[in-house]
Amino acid sequence: MLKLRPFHWLALSFFGFFCTYGVFMPFFPVWLKSQNYAPETIGFIVASAYVFRFIGSMLFTRFIKQAHQLLTALRYLAWMSCAIMLFMSFYVQNFWLLCGGLWLFSLVNSAGIPLSDTLATTWSFQVKNLDYGHIRLIGSCAFIIGVVVFGYFIGLIGESYIGLLVAGLLFVYASLQMLPPSLLPKNQESEKSEEVPSFLSLLKNSITTRILIVVALLQGSHAGYYIYSVIYWQSLGLEVQTTSLLWGLSVAAEVIFFFFSTRLFSAWSLSKLFYLCTFATVLRWGLFPFADTFWEILPIQFMHSVTFALSHYAMMRYIAGQAPNSIANLQGLYNAIAGCAGVALLSVLSGWLYPISATATFLTMAGFALLALPFIPRQIENPNLKKVN
Repeated sequence: MLKLRPFHWLALSFFGFFCTYGVFMPFFPVWLKSQNYAPETIGFIVASAYVFRFIGSMLFTRFIKQAHQLLTALRYLAWMSCAIMLFMSFYVQNFWLLCGGLWLFSLVNSAGIPLSDTLATTWSFQVKNLDYGHIRLIGSCAFIIGVVVFGYFIGLIGESYIGLLVAGLLFVYASLQMLPPSLLPKNQESEKSEEVPSFLSLLKNSITTRILIVVALLQGSHAGYYIYSVIYWQSLGLEVQTTSLLWGLSVAAEVIFFFFSTRLFSAWSLSKLFYLCTFATVLRWGLFPFADTFWEILPIQFMHSVTFALSHYAMMRYIAGQAPNSIANLQGLYNAIAGCAGVALLSVLSGWLYPISATATFLTMAGFALLALPFIPRQIENPNLKKVN
């Protein structure tokens, strides 16, 4: 069997994951709505799922003691995700079976990103010029294909088939994970001799904790958008194909960002990157409820390149500047706290606010983004007291 180079293996893995996620993230609430679940119930279901994503993001990284275990873990988790989604597709009408399935799905699926990022970081030590930015760019392109192409397909076949569609895409993703790489990941010499720091010891670093709070507030403020944007736009009279295009264009802006990120921002300090991201996020959610047409919404969608992609880029740069033996657990903390806990808490709030006022929901998200400002450290250093620019 043909063995893939690490870059190609990661590219296919990220493509499969994010193509599937491009359907799941924006259209899962739409699928629930098509099954006659109320907006506040949808908010509860999605918010509760993020609690299990929080647990899963940290849980599985703790079991990875050797780098070669990353491949095995990713493969098992991919097949489990596929099986659970197929189960949910047949039992979506049963509230508790749906919740149980979604909680288990969130637990196993959430580990895909931190483990993949850790694998990319591990291979970057073994392979010269392995460009994470370009790999992540491929993932963003896959997200666009998922949200636009399959969003259009959903408009043709109907919203009730979204669950089965996601299960099918997960099958393709799991199959791609089975392809053999030409180079197995292996530990750095320093990793073998040094003890892996615990999550608690990492959080004792005040800079790390403050940065995690910043990113949790910035990415968490996207909660209302993740759950209700498509439903909100449909209430304005936009077709599902148009909403999928708007999602796709936002990620297209993210793709362009990742393509030029190193060239544009390598000389910027991390503090300046976080300040820029904060101001852009406040502006985006402040404008969101006042844009009623496609052309008014479009420039706000382009801001996704700054509100999400820039915060992710800055966080990845911070993690890359830390000790190699702490990278896996830092990835887990980042995905758990910023990508899960922050989104979960603000999803609960959004689920309570949205039935009352969509405008209040998005303005509240802007307020939480603004809270990130006092937590941004003025200087950010790595454990060796070497400044990370």
